[in-house]
Amino acid sequence: MEQEKKKALRAQYDQRRPDMGIVCWKAGEKMWIAVSKDANADYNGSLFQLKLGSWPNREMQRAYTENPDAFTWSLLKKLDYKERDEDHSDDLELLYLMCMEEVPPGKK
Repeated sequence: MEQEKKKALRAQYDQRRPDMGIVCWKAGEKMWIAVSKDANADYNGSLFQLKLGSWPNREMQRAYTENPDAFTWSLLKKLDYKERDEDHSDDLELLYLMCMEEVPPGKK
């Protein structure tokens, strides 16, 4: 019985459609923008790394370390897609470029 439950949960996970799009970390006037194929998973992973002090972007890590409560996270633009297994890299890159034009102070 346990094996069937695991299979069902795995199938449910494989069929989910995560939010894809452009995510943003913001602290005061500073803003960091990135492409995300799974916004919730990226948020959790980013927050974990920031709390550990191991985020690759030193400027963002320094800002987080100085005042973690000032940081906010958001999904700036959500990609509307139909098929989960398709490659959405080009669409996400275009969405990213559009965001960079709209939000000039954003950093990669």
